[in-house]
Amino acid sequence: MASVTYKCPNCGSFLAFDPDDQKWKCDRCDSVYDEETLLAKAAEYQQQADAEHRQAEADAHTHAAAAGDAGSEQQVYYNCPSCGSGIMTDETTVATHCYYCHNPVVLQGKLTADMKPDMVLPFSVGKEKAIEAFMGWVAKKRFVPKGFFAREQVRQMEGVYYPHFVTEATVDGSYQGEGQRTNVFDQGQYVVTQTEHYAITRRAKIAFENVMRPALKATDRKLSDGIHPFPLTELTPFSGAYLSGFLAERRDIAQSEATADVADELTGYVKPLLTQTVHFPTYQGKAEGRVLRQSSKYVLLPTWVLTYIKSGEKEPYYYVMNGRTGQVCGKLPIDKGKLRLTALGITAILFAAYCVAAYFLF
Repeated sequence: MASVTYKCPNCGSFLAFDPDDQKWKCDRCDSVYDEETLLAKAAEYQQQADAEHRQAEADAHTHAAAAGDAGSEQQVYYNCPSCGSGIMTDETTVATHCYYCHNPVVLQGKLTADMKPDMVLPFSVGKEKAIEAFMGWVAKKRFVPKGFFAREQVRQMEGVYYPHFVTEATVDGSYQGEGQRTNVFDQGQYVVTQTEHYAITRRAKIAFENVMRPALKATDRKLSDGIHPFPLTELTPFSGAYLSGFLAERRDIAQSEATADVADELTGYVKPLLTQTVHFPTYQGKAEGRVLRQSSKYVLLPTWVLTYIKSGEKEPYYYVMNGRTGQVCGKLPIDKGKLRLTALGITAILFAAYCVAAYFLF
């Protein structure tokens, strides 16, 4: 299968995308290349990789036919373009590092036409900034055990592009109902209650955009949703060059499956949106929605990922950070000793306040 390492035109060492200045940097000679230069080079790499992939598929088909076992599964390996070492990954990985020479490798053979993303949102938070942001986030949490997060441990965080589907849709929404307004007034010896009934009719074409769904089965939705939103207006056409220096996963969920519940979600917004201008004290009615148009893009979104294993605990702690905004999500451990001391302190203060109040009042 075809694999690519983006190499420096000056010295031949590998290039990696630098989120801080949105350019590609060489780790050896410190050369810097802009988007126009690298994306043109990336197109050449892509054409070469596609040709290699087509040849590999033809060879595999010929081999299977000769063996008379076309239905058997085959283990696929990659060769590092820099050192030639073998690289084995799981089915969804499309960008990684060589375990021997540590060069970044983009596994172009996995980016077939149906698996190639439409857009990518490049990282803009570099690793050092991500570490500082994470340490700052932890520092604000009062009950985290002291020394739980060592900076060296946090440095193990990895930048990963995760696959998502981003959907736009137009919904024809309508609302039919009745509003009531009641007045009560005194009319001599009678108290009169007057109720007025009003017909309510609302209809609109409602445009929705940036409805996100993960396209990887292993995605933890609580963590993933916890770092939304991403600035999706800054998406750029996909190029494998943006993956260089990071990890990346490709989708293992079909678009139809990932977005199957989008229509139900969007039609559920019809009633609250169309009744915003209904100002009757009470009203009731029925809302209906019909999706007129729906389209989705397959995109890769940047996420910093940290797995923290605490000694003596079975389950690791997982943390994710938005690679564009720095938003962090994850469950933090709690120092029960700190929590008890704080609770005792609050109790003591409340008891003292009660004693003072009782002394003066009674």
